[in-house]
Amino acid sequence: MATVGIIVNPNAGKDIRRLVTPATHTSDVTKVGIVRRAIVAAAESGATRILLMPDRHRLAERAADGLDLNGPHGECTIEIVDEPLTGSRFDTIAAARRFWKEQVGAVIALGGDGTARDVALGWPDAPLIAISTGTNNVYPSAIDGTSAGAAAALVASGHVDIARVGRRSKRVTVRIDDVVLDGDEERHVSRDDLALVDLAFIDAQFVGARAVRDPNTVRAVVAAVATPASTGLSSIAGRVHPVDRWEDGGVLVRLGFGDGRRVRVPLAPGSFTTLEIAEVRPLALGENVEIVGKCVLAFDGERDVPVSERGRVNVRVDQSGPLLIDVEATLNIAARDQRFDERTQSTTDGDQHGH
Repeated sequence: MATVGIIVNPNAGKDIRRLVTPATHTSDVTKVGIVRRAIVAAAESGATRILLMPDRHRLAERAADGLDLNGPHGECTIEIVDEPLTGSRFDTIAAARRFWKEQVGAVIALGGDGTARDVALGWPDAPLIAISTGTNNVYPSAIDGTSAGAAAALVASGHVDIARVGRRSKRVTVRIDDVVLDGDEERHVSRDDLALVDLAFIDAQFVGARAVRDPNTVRAVVAAVATPASTGLSSIAGRVHPVDRWEDGGVLVRLGFGDGRRVRVPLAPGSFTTLEIAEVRPLALGENVEIVGKCVLAFDGERDVPVSERGRVNVRVDQSGPLLIDVEATLNIAARDQRFDERTQSTTDGDQHGH
């Protein structure tokens, strides 16, 4: 079966930053339209089965409603996977894990950097097309649903070999060792985590709101991707030491008083602040950075994990992220192979007779 999986995060592009910055709002109608185009294009381009992540806004159901997918390659079925809903990011993680189990050939994910990270948590090696519909969109790209659906189906069906168009992305690998109180007893805990763009160390007591809004609380950033064209925490590294998506290694930036360098950065869309830079250090692939002390860890721009004053966080940038599918390269290969040519009966008969 040529199976394509589609994940649409109903919460992406709707957080509190829309109230305090000029960040763009991505409506449900927009997301439904993207998913609908992706479904139709996937069926047109060779998918025989499309799995959709359920969500409490019923975006997937609305996108699939009324579609007749008896296309040129035969019937294509649509299934909304049977997974319990939490209304949180764990729905994306569970859907990605389910797609892995179902041997999906390509995954389309609509969201921002956090959504792409959740896909990677559920399926570390996911063959992924990440469409930007979030706030900070460093990892995903602005891809039309029609192109994304066609490319996903071409890869899932084997018409285009993923070895030719899939490229292993980087990630920030995180190891957290901490001491927590369990009643009157101290307990040592360890956990592994990841980010696809950046990990930030935030001076805070509690996780609170996930978005990082106070620039003065940022202690350090480790970035695998740092572009000056981005917004959010990765823009700190991007504006002092750019690192391309496909460039080996990453960068560590420590904030605070240092050599007097001060940089203007957009921590949110359309909102700038000045930060003091204490240290900038390029990181080789696999090079370890250890940071100790109380903080909250922000993964890909979202606060997530508190660390105590006795905690230790070891971080490195490696090349073990999802396989990002190059949509344009996929469609170019398919065009050269005449995959988009309509096959008439006479053409098929001629092919069978060697004409």
